Amino acid sequence: MRRLRWIGVLLAGALGLSSCSIAGALNGEEILDELDGIVRVEGVGADRRVVYAEEAVLLRDYMRLVALAPVRRALAVVFGDRDVRQLQNPGEHVRGLLTALPDRTAGGWLSAPDLGACSRACARFAWLAELAPNPTTRIRSLDGLSRICRQLNLEPFDGDVSAMLTPLDPDHAREALALLRTHFSDETAVTPQLAEALEVVSSAPLDTYEDRALLVEELGAWHASSADSQLRAPLAAALRGAIGHAARGALLRSVIGRSRTLAEVRLCGMEQVRRLGGPRSVPLLLAAMSASPAERAQGAPAFDTDTLVMLRLIHYCGQLGPEAARAVVRLPGRRDWEATSASEFLARTILAETDYYSQLRTPAIVALTWCLGRPTIDLDPAWVREWIEDRDA
Repeated sequence: MRRLRWIGVLLAGALGLSSCSIAGALNGEEILDELDGIVRVEGVGADRRVVYAEEAVLLRDYMRLVALAPVRRALAVVFGDRDVRQLQNPGEHVRGLLTALPDRTAGGWLSAPDLGACSRACARFAWLAELAPNPTTRIRSLDGLSRICRQLNLEPFDGDVSAMLTPLDPDHAREALALLRTHFSDETAVTPQLAEALEVVSSAPLDTYEDRALLVEELGAWHASSADSQLRAPLAAALRGAIGHAARGALLRSVIGRSRTLAEVRLCGMEQVRRLGGPRSVPLLLAAMSASPAERAQGAPAFDTDTLVMLRLIHYCGQLGPEAARAVVRLPGRRDWEATSASEFLARTILAETDYYSQLRTPAIVALTWCLGRPTIDLDPAWVREWIEDRDA
């Protein structure tokens, strides 16, 4: 009893001296298990939504304390590691876990990132990036997806835009997945068709974000359970491809829309696309963020009306050289959209800003000057109109 009393005193002292963050000393698997105990995805299609549990089985506070990390397993044997807890603010708890999760999947100085943990994290980030009602939760999820890609050295925005964004043929996807599910459920013999099926399902993105997230979950589960050496490499390659498709889709979808409440989400998505894709991703952003012909016909502006979003776009366009500033991207399924280059976007923005106190006109003039390689900055927009007329002549 005296020994237990001393342990209690030590625990109380550690609690007083150490800040008990939500993630603290938790490892990646513990964070993922806790997320799964709190977050549920319910419904189908347009009715799909994220629901947070108000009561969950969580790790005890001393399991989170960094100061007690060397002895927390021993304490768990004596006092137990989990108990049922009421969550006053489950969303905040989830955000704390999401913030720490990419640090736990990154690996160490001598170890590479764990592909299985990365895939589980990617699926959770993908669901929350699409469905979380709180913008900050979406931002943490987008940041997590970007970090997972960088940890795995994935380049989801590298290559031909049409190829990377054209969905996989649904019939091919169904056939390949049916073959894989039969094998992994019935443990049939390994055949060359299995490796081919794995290549097919990851060769192009599936049509919806739900399918892309579910594919990452399914491939991750097969990768974790398969002991067959012939399938390890094809499974790993397919899983990496599926993670790239899910991350790309979530990031591009995050920049679409005009909601003021999600403006910071769009800013985060833009930053992560630019970070992963480099300067060549700027025309892609312009294509993704432009209004549809139907929206334009109803009087909607061609681009976002949020000043900070527009300033970010202007900044990205101003970083391009003359050739890149003329590049135009046409997205699959959007052939009737009006394609816009970075230089044209800047020129149209300048001419549309007639207010003397415009926050966009001067930055856009400076950016266009850099893009075109003009030797001096002329703040009179008359030269922009002349440039447009000469270009269209």
